[in-house]
Amino acid sequence: HIKNHFYTRYSYRERCSVKTITIDMNAGYEKLIQELFPKAKIIIDRFHLVQLISRSMNQLRIQVMNGFRRGHNEDQKKYRRLKRYWKLLLKNEKDLTYTVYKPFGLFGQTTDRTVVDTLLSYDERLQVNYTLYQSLLNAMKDKDINALQTLLKQPLHEEISLDFRRSIRTLKHHLSSIENSFMYPFNNGRIEGIHNKIKVL
Repeated sequence: HIKNHFYTRYSYRERCSVKTITIDMNAGYEKLIQELFPKAKIIIDRFHLVQLISRSMNQLRIQVMNGFRRGHNEDQKKYRRLKRYWKLLLKNEKDLTYTVYKPFGLFGQTTDRTVVDTLLSYDERLQVNYTLYQSLLNAMKDKDINALQTLLKQPLHEEISLDFRRSIRTLKHHLSSIENSFMYPFNNGRIEGIHNKIKVL
């Protein structure tokens, strides 16, 4: 249907005039775009880049968390803490602070940085994957393609999760489109919002 729409309504010359197209990381669409719009630069929406690595980090947190589920009292506390404060583990560490104290359930009066450090201390896998996650996150936030390329070329620590390894392979595969996403200001935010409203309705 998509091919028929563009082949019948738009000439080859018109399709060649399309400069950029913004998508998620769907390989099928990428192939289709190259066929329909041969001169268009493909841009990966940066939201989907962050979402990819965030999911990998969160999947590992769930695995570690569930390992404490049936343990003794101390393990139960770790389980509840990991379950409650998952958002802090996904937050950019540059936005965490050691100086602003506030009440945290299951922790008492402390800082968000201390909460994160405590959660990471529960399992070496969490710490190793968190370090990689933050490095990737900062490279994306800074739109630093060289930093991202360096991270993707480095040999992976043995504790890096299978989900994260798959995410790394996906990022490598889409590297040229990711570079375009760092160069251009375009994203899918508006149309993604429309799609979400349609789904909700």
